[in-house]
Amino acid sequence: MSLNRIPLVAGFFFVVFLLQEGFLNRINFFLGGFSLYLAFFIAWVIHEDRSSALIIGFIAGFIADLSPTLEAPFGLWTFVLTSMGYLISVNLQGSLDAIDSPVTVTISTVIGSTAALIAFLICGAILGNEFGAFGSIFKTLLGNAIWTFLLSPIYVPITGALRRASLTARER
Repeated sequence: MSLNRIPLVAGFFFVVFLLQEGFLNRINFFLGGFSLYLAFFIAWVIHEDRSSALIIGFIAGFIADLSPTLEAPFGLWTFVLTSMGYLISVNLQGSLDAIDSPVTVTISTVIGSTAALIAFLICGAILGNEFGAFGSIFKTLLGNAIWTFLLSPIYVPITGALRRASLTARER
């Protein structure tokens, strides 16, 4: 990833973060919530190489840690999203032949965002965070997966277009 691309990528993620915090968190979704920011991150990082995925995971996690409603230690999202960026770039790059297929990106995004939320819960529990009952956690995970799947025709093309816009001429 070139140094010229980092501010542009950080800007895109910051705009999505502001959209998530200012608008989407105020909507009462059926069966839990929807994290556009997390889905946007997973859909973006699927197309990146390993070093770019690590940098983007760190940037996205750092921005996610700035949430005023977060009741977790600062750096937890940075750790989780950097780890998810690495895992996705290592495991999905070689195993998915049709990475440009919207269905493949959608299914990978649903699985990746659910795995990131589970990793956040596990790491938060290890660090001593208090979480709700198992039923409410399951409902939130299921609701996020459903909304990530249903709203994918909106965010997957936008994510792809923004990613292509952030590439330099040499990276295209």
